[in-house]
Amino acid sequence: MIEYSKELAWCGGFFEGEGSFSFAARCPIINLVNTNPLAVSHFFEIMKKFDINFKITERSKPSKSSKKKRWDMYMITKTEIFKFLDIMENYIYGKRNQLYLMKNFYEEIENKFSKDIIPDYHQLMMYYNQSCNILIIDEKKLFEKLGFELEFKHHAIADDKNVKIETDTFNDLYYLAGIIDAEGTFYLNKRQKRNSCDRFVPFVSLVNTNKEIIKKCCSTLKNNNIGYHVQSRVNNGTNRIRWDISITGVTRTFKVNELLKDKLIIKNRQSELMYKYSHLRLNDMMGKNEFGDSFKESIEVLNKEN
Repeated sequence: MIEYSKELAWCGGFFEGEGSFSFAARCPIINLVNTNPLAVSHFFEIMKKFDINFKITERSKPSKSSKKKRWDMYMITKTEIFKFLDIMENYIYGKRNQLYLMKNFYEEIENKFSKDIIPDYHQLMMYYNQSCNILIIDEKKLFEKLGFELEFKHHAIADDKNVKIETDTFNDLYYLAGIIDAEGTFYLNKRQKRNSCDRFVPFVSLVNTNKEIIKKCCSTLKNNNIGYHVQSRVNNGTNRIRWDISITGVTRTFKVNELLKDKLIIKNRQSELMYKYSHLRLNDMMGKNEFGDSFKESIEVLNKEN
């Protein structure tokens, strides 16, 4: 078993946010899609260090939300996929069932089971991708989206509607950095105070629908004494419950950005700016905060670039 690697921990977090496992024509596929060339190249180089070779292509259509070019990293060969599954098994948590399903597929092939009696891995993977560690709002909508119903033994929709997250058994800042690079946001919220002084509230936020991923992030924050809030929201558009983790306020954002220093890859410049801003605020808590606008604008520009 490979020893713990900070680089692979970041890759695990980033893959949880941007990667996927799937089957097409009974062929396993692992891919990761992102609009940031730095993120793609960084992930690619780390994988290469561990003798895992992804292929990279530019997608013909840009991202629907950002209109940016997208790069697709993928692997389809058995040797490469098996190496990835083996090395990344201890760094992937929210999509671990999908990972095990793909490993099980290869074990059955190795044992020379007839393809006729191998379960439909494509359907199983679709089901896991739609429901694994995710709280489903309406089961009927889920099956309408999938287009099929599985046997009861595969019916593993979580019935725990408790959104309270309490855990402290996990602590990995590199995994957290990977998740934030994939799905986190840095911003300054400007508000008008009664005394007519413009004030700015720094935010670091993370949104995800996978409860296991949220638990890992919350546990890491808790173990590093960083205060945070978790809210759940019903998203009928995706038929899922989503969680929002938010770290707000000058002291908290100063601390989290200090801890994330040298760990973020894509959003390190936003983090550095927020760290500097929070430092200035901590040294002038009652000041009028004239410098807030420039920090807010700079962070917004970087958010659009990334």
